Amino acid sequence: MSERILVVDDDSDTREVCVEALRREGYDVAGEDSGRSAEAVLRSSAVDVAVTDLKMPGMGGLQVLRAAKEADADTVVILITAFPTVDSAVEAMKFGAAEYLVKPFSPQQLVEAVRAGLEARRIREAHGLLRSRLRRAFSLGGLIGQGRNALRLFDDIRRTSAVDAPLLILGESGVGKELVARAVHDNGRRQGRPFVAVNCAAIPENLLEAELFGYERGAFTGSAGPKPGLLEAAHGGTLLLDEVCEMSATIQAKLLRALEEGAVRRLGARTPVPFDVRFMAATNRDVREELSRQRLREDLFFRIAVIEIAVSPLRERREDIPLLAAHFLESCAARYGKQVDGITTAAMDVITRYDWPGNVRELKNALERAVAYAREDFVTPEDLPPAVLAGAERQPRASFHEWKEKTLERMEREFLESTLETHGGNVTRAAQALGIHRSTLQRLMRRLKLPAA
Repeated sequence: MSERILVVDDDSDTREVCVEALRREGYDVAGEDSGRSAEAVLRSSAVDVAVTDLKMPGMGGLQVLRAAKEADADTVVILITAFPTVDSAVEAMKFGAAEYLVKPFSPQQLVEAVRAGLEARRIREAHGLLRSRLRRAFSLGGLIGQGRNALRLFDDIRRTSAVDAPLLILGESGVGKELVARAVHDNGRRQGRPFVAVNCAAIPENLLEAELFGYERGAFTGSAGPKPGLLEAAHGGTLLLDEVCEMSATIQAKLLRALEEGAVRRLGARTPVPFDVRFMAATNRDVREELSRQRLREDLFFRIAVIEIAVSPLRERREDIPLLAAHFLESCAARYGKQVDGITTAAMDVITRYDWPGNVRELKNALERAVAYAREDFVTPEDLPPAVLAGAERQPRASFHEWKEKTLERMEREFLESTLETHGGNVTRAAQALGIHRSTLQRLMRRLKLPAA
């Protein structure tokens, strides 16, 4: 269904030129010769765009602008005038005009203004729908998603939280392994107790041993001790060893003994100190390969891998990228004090096509950069990092657009269908629940070919 445009001008020549130019572009266009007749149309029927002259007898363009916004706050209004002033331009923008064209303008300028106004509205509507989905999406410990892989992960977290067995979390760098560990801790019986995480790859081997097991005074040069280690610090709670495969074989052997005995011997100490922790480990490596190369002790592996949770890379759950993007845009815009009304269709195509080797962490960083770089109210492809643009270009467009239509649009349709069903098909109540205007929901329903109640 093509968008409906109303052209209002008391000059018949200008009105007809505008009407014909827009009709050639496939729009459904009607013309009115006065503000009063335009107001009646705006109050009685749906109008997507109002193109109105500023100076008209009786009721001028600014009054038409107000009437259009009262009928539907999302109506795109373009003011045209042969008598431009700074005051009138400022007032027009203050009341929500999308564009201010000065006569004489070319038909192409008008068409481009209409296209830009409609595209801006589509972006805001898509972002509003994403925010509605985000509010209703299942979230667990900062993990967000509605796709199959995300829901499977949430189910794994719920099941694992119900028991107190050791846990091994597998996944590429940046997928959120620590978030998974925290979610399991926060939903289990140890919630409220210490959660201690240490990155084994970030600490030199000689320091890692002292950090894990603690030490007594005089245990080594410079040890002012005594100092409890992380196993003691996590007593009653959870200890997460991230990148566990980076530990040396010696430390792995000591850790295995401590876990089996439930007691830790500080460096330089004679007696062990008992501890009670839920032990978790995480790695971005292929653990089977690490075992075959003897970089991970088999006895330690079987001790820590009572339960395994594999976190899918972002490229295997692209359907969650728009939701994650909305979440990061909101948080980054708030942090930088910038207004960001959404992400353009072209930019969304880029981020859903790109493979994200750095996963969710890379997506977050890319969108933080985009918010910082954005010159307009929307994130555009030019705001994204060059590496993301180049990587997206390498992906086949045909298969991407087929996937997008089957997956993203299906999820949008199912979300709206569910909301409408919850409210008995009442469009007004469903729109209120979604936090969007009734006319916005109607447009989304038409775009997704949902039947009107």
